[in-house]
Amino acid sequence: MNCNIIKDLFPSYIDGICSEDTSRVVEEHIHHCEECRLYLEVMEQPTNTILAEEVMVAKAPFKRINKKRRIQVFISILITFIITIIGSLVVQEVGAVRQIFFPMSTATVNLTDDKEEWNTLYFDDKDYIKFDSIFWNKEIVNHANNNSEVLLRIKDANGHVIVDEFHISPGKSKKLEGLKKNVNYYLEIKAKKGRFFINVV
Repeated sequence: MNCNIIKDLFPSYIDGICSEDTSRVVEEHIHHCEECRLYLEVMEQPTNTILAEEVMVAKAPFKRINKKRRIQVFISILITFIITIIGSLVVQEVGAVRQIFFPMSTATVNLTDDKEEWNTLYFDDKDYIKFDSIFWNKEIVNHANNNSEVLLRIKDANGHVIVDEFHISPGKSKKLEGLKKNVNYYLEIKAKKGRFFINVV
C-alpha cells in the first residue's frame, strides 16, 4: 500500500479507533517499510518531548553566542586590569608623569630667629608657584613633621596681598580658593624658629 495512505491512517491507529483489518494493514506495512516505522515512532512520542528537543536545538546557537560573549567580557576585564596596573606603575615610577597627574611642589625654609618676620617661600628654586595644570588641587599643606603652626599669605606679581594671612597647624591643609591657572603667586611664611616644609598640591 502507498506510504502516504498509511501515514494518513497513523492518527487513527495510534488512538486505537481503526478497525482490526486496518490495524493489520498498517502493522504489515511498517514491518517492511523503515521510513513509515520511523515516522510512526516520531508521531507516538509525547508532544512535550518533541518540543523539548526542538527547544534544545533552537537554544544551541545562543549557547555558543553566550559562551563567546563571556570570553569577550573576561578578556576585556583582563586587558583593563593589566592597563590599570601598568598605568599605576608608570605614574609611581616616572616622576614626570606623576607630576602631570598628581602635581606637588615643596618649599623648605629655615627660620633662624624668633622675630617672626615674613619670609618668601621658594618652590623648586623659584620664589613663586604657578598652577599650570588642571590637576592641581590648589591646596597648601603644613607638613606633619613641622614643629609648630605657620602663618601664610599670598601675593601677586605686583606685591599686593591677594590671600590674607591664615594659620595652618602641622599636618593640616587649607584650600586656596579663587586662584587662577598660569598665574605666578608668591607665598610668604611667618613662624617660630625652626625648619619648615610646606607642600602645595
